[in-house]
Amino acid sequence: MIEDDLFIAMDVEYMVGECGCVPVGPVSNVEAGLLAVRQNDLDGAVLDVNLGDERVWPVADLLHEHGVPFILATGYSRVEVPERFKECQVLHKPLTEAALFAALDALGLARR
Repeated sequence: MIEDDLFIAMDVEYMVGECGCVPVGPVSNVEAGLLAVRQNDLDGAVLDVNLGDERVWPVADLLHEHGVPFILATGYSRVEVPERFKECQVLHKPLTEAALFAALDALGLARR
């Protein structure tokens, strides 16, 4: 999970656990996200699009290369999502557990 706001990260981490998944992270920037992808056997990921002055696209590219599905989370418009990720699920912040569960379930990752 990549999220640059500590309080949101803690909330999403809790919700991921409540959805029956084991959270990895959270990490707060692209460099740490790339390292987490390389060092862990991930089933899926939740990525905050806007990480301060960075965008999460390098991490999304690496996940895609590894065949790991991911969900994008943003407080902004879907317009900022590059064409190569248009098929990805995009959740609008603030996230709710129900929306996150539905998104993880659509990827075959949620468990109750």
